[in-house]
Amino acid sequence: MSLSDISDNLGEGEAEVVRVDGEWELVPTCEVDDVDVFEKDEEYCEDAAPGGIGDQSMVDESGTCMICFESWTTSGPHRICCLRCGHLFGRSCVIKWLNMQGAKAGKCPQCNAKAQTRDIRVLFCKKITAVDTTDRDRALHDLEVERKLRKKAELELSECKFKLQLASCDAEQLRAELTDLRTIVAGFKSVARSSVSTTESKKLGEGNSDVGGYGLEKCISMSAVHSGEMRPLKYIHLHPQPIRDLAFHPDQQDAIVASASLDKSLKLTSLLVDQVVQTYSCPAPVWSCCWASPSPNYLFAGCANGTVLLFDIRVTSREVSVISICESSSAPVTALQYIPPEHEKSGFYPGGLLAGQLTQVTFLEEEAEGMVNRGAGEEVAFRAHPLPLEGSLVSLSCLGTRRSLFLASYRPSTRVPRVRHLFSELTVTRSGADHPCSCDCKEIVSLFGGTQMRMLSRARVFHQEQSNQILAVAGDDDTGGALVWSCETGSRLQTLHLPTVCPSPGPVIDVCAFNNGQHLALLTDHVVNVFRWSQSSTGATGDSGIAVVECGG
Repeated sequence: MSLSDISDNLGEGEAEVVRVDGEWELVPTCEVDDVDVFEKDEEYCEDAAPGGIGDQSMVDESGTCMICFESWTTSGPHRICCLRCGHLFGRSCVIKWLNMQGAKAGKCPQCNAKAQTRDIRVLFCKKITAVDTTDRDRALHDLEVERKLRKKAELELSECKFKLQLASCDAEQLRAELTDLRTIVAGFKSVARSSVSTTESKKLGEGNSDVGGYGLEKCISMSAVHSGEMRPLKYIHLHPQPIRDLAFHPDQQDAIVASASLDKSLKLTSLLVDQVVQTYSCPAPVWSCCWASPSPNYLFAGCANGTVLLFDIRVTSREVSVISICESSSAPVTALQYIPPEHEKSGFYPGGLLAGQLTQVTFLEEEAEGMVNRGAGEEVAFRAHPLPLEGSLVSLSCLGTRRSLFLASYRPSTRVPRVRHLFSELTVTRSGADHPCSCDCKEIVSLFGGTQMRMLSRARVFHQEQSNQILAVAGDDDTGGALVWSCETGSRLQTLHLPTVCPSPGPVIDVCAFNNGQHLALLTDHVVNVFRWSQSSTGATGDSGIAVVECGG
């Protein structure tokens, strides 16, 4: 029988919709005056088993359900109902009972008479004593909520315990590192006390009267570097992948540093607030970067796909120019050096960008004069001039006072089996006022290092103000330190050895001169070795030493 048939045969108030076995059915309802007065269908009672529960049919049914022995309710899932045999039950209990027995094998739980879910009659009794279960239902709901909250709290507690365990492991590791560092510092102090009497430091240009008694000596005493710099003061997370180059904002007092990384991004970080203030996305990993000094707004980035991106910090959304160095070469741009335009008595020397790839060095000439007075976002055009320099380039360095002088460093090759540093000068030839100039370079001196280079190491050329010399410094894997040359004479002046108190410092990967050449920093994988320039007119070593600062890896 369908629901529509039942609905047609029953009058208003004679049926109720009940969900049975996942389907909705109409269940007839009726009214009785008292729960103690009900009629049994004799036809169903005769089918009852002799030893069934039906022998207890005279049990008082006015108060509880015979299945769960709980009180009836006037509403809700446990409201009072009966089967065709007349026995009373809670509706939810009898539906579950019949569903467990099957559709055709269902029987009354009290008299064993045949019964089905369609035989259920919901009763509306006038004198039923119902139990108000509102408070109990609310309490059960609150109990379920509290159980969920307790499970959530237990989960958070286990997570906090796990984090505490990790933090404890990190703390133990940091304590061990602190103990090692204190041991190293104690070793420095002992070496500093003994160095005054033994004077083991080597003098620069010993026996060479042309040097003038100047030299770089290891700074062993703590006075060479401020005590606060003997350990990292702060860490600023910049990139998830290795940083290939850093460039401080020149001629500005804003403490902005540009960082180029293999994560295809170029970031500007303010050291005043210790935050990243600008991020530029690049199409390829960035290998090098430099500012277009004296212009405070333009920044170059050399990418791994052989292109150079020009950014204007006034335009925060994109680059303003994409410079293709050579269409036939997509080698990474490993080094960038900006050369500003110069006006001399002999004529005008155009400015531009000195770009070094692994296979070649190119001077990118600006087609217009200077970048200082350009508007925001204005595109800049460049003309490429390949320079006649051969070899596997690893770094470029320009002289600060004369930017046309630069140092190009090359790895050992079959033709030249030694590390080679070419100190050269950029030359410009102009055939006429209306004709474009041609750029070339001439080699001044060649500086040779060791026979191996395990890592790409950067060399630096700088002017040492106190001795008024142009010096070149580069790491050397054969000696385990760095070599110092005079770019004017081409002679090797000194070999800088890394301290033995640091086990396996590794090769020198970068060099930085600061304080007008008074100090020199050598960067390895784990430490920064700081050297101080000192003068000795009598041949004896002066008050000097070395300071080691651990780098954040």
